[in-house]
Amino acid sequence: MRAGTTPRRCAVDNGVDMSITKNNRVALITGANKGLGKEIAWQLGRQGYTVVLAARDEASGRAVADAMVKEGVDAHAVRLEVTDMDQLASTVAWLDKTFGRLDVLVNNAGVALEWDAKGTTVERFRKTLDVNLVAPWAVTQALVPLLAKSSDARVINHTSVLGSIATCDAAWEQMGGYFSPAYSTSKAGLNMLTMIQSHALADKKIAVAAAHPGWVKTDLGSEAAPMEVADGAKTVVGLVTIAREKFPHGQFQHLGDKLPY
Repeated sequence: MRAGTTPRRCAVDNGVDMSITKNNRVALITGANKGLGKEIAWQLGRQGYTVVLAARDEASGRAVADAMVKEGVDAHAVRLEVTDMDQLASTVAWLDKTFGRLDVLVNNAGVALEWDAKGTTVERFRKTLDVNLVAPWAVTQALVPLLAKSSDARVINHTSVLGSIATCDAAWEQMGGYFSPAYSTSKAGLNMLTMIQSHALADKKIAVAAAHPGWVKTDLGSEAAPMEVADGAKTVVGLVTIAREKFPHGQFQHLGDKLPY
């Protein structure tokens, strides 16, 4: 294991009110040190989930986990750059040793590199696909053995309506400027991957769906966005917590509504 990649349990101060009712379910969220990933972790933690915050910025992830523990959440932090297969292998090994299974995977980590004066370049296109599409596939594949040990395994891929081919075609006049080549293509690919995974992992009882958070006030969405981060997290949290029999297998959803792929 590389130096600095070891996940850690954040210490609980004496006297902290540990009143949150644990539900014995373990959720790993990638890109969880800020923005939507951070908010998803908070919302799940407050509902009793054991949350593992994966972030390439280890110190930032630890700070968030420490804050969560002080509120009674069972939170852990792990260094994970989703394109680093050595760090991924170390994370899988730690999850196996610590919990013996994984109940929820939220593939949240992503990049949007084109929305500045430099626009789309070959290098940016490749990096966007690597982070937004190849990494969610690789992370999920690595965690399938642990997810298969859960009685209610779920994988949620955080995608975007900007990856909807139907929406791009129907709303080009109004939204064409937002469909950047690398980002939109990566999310369209992630939508397709969601459908493939939903069918391919069904025999292992692993449920898979895609989530569009909306236009949210994050580093990616900017302060111009109409939605607050707390509302942007609700689609993923809803898919994680909905009753198993109502889970929308293979669907692309926003706040409970089905979106077109």
